[in-house]
Amino acid sequence: MITSTDSFKSTHIQDLARIPAGETATIVAINTEQELQGRLMGMGLFVGTKVDILRGGQGKSGPLLVGIGNTRLALGRDVASTILVEE
Repeated sequence: MITSTDSFKSTHIQDLARIPAGETATIVAINTEQELQGRLMGMGLFVGTKVDILRGGQGKSGPLLVGIGNTRLALGRDVASTILVEE
């Protein structure tokens, strides 16, 4: 698991799949096996990265579309649920 040293100071930490579209969140932890962590990091998903939820999010089904700067990524809900974020 990758975490930030000060990641749990906020009470608004939840998994990425629960953040509604239109919101921005900051990654505070990635709770998955090392191989998937490496793939996510290769796509630009690191602790401290700000992520814009473009489509999907809270209460929706199917993949999430997220933005990191000018990059757009589609993440399955199972993967998104392993990424903890702070709003």
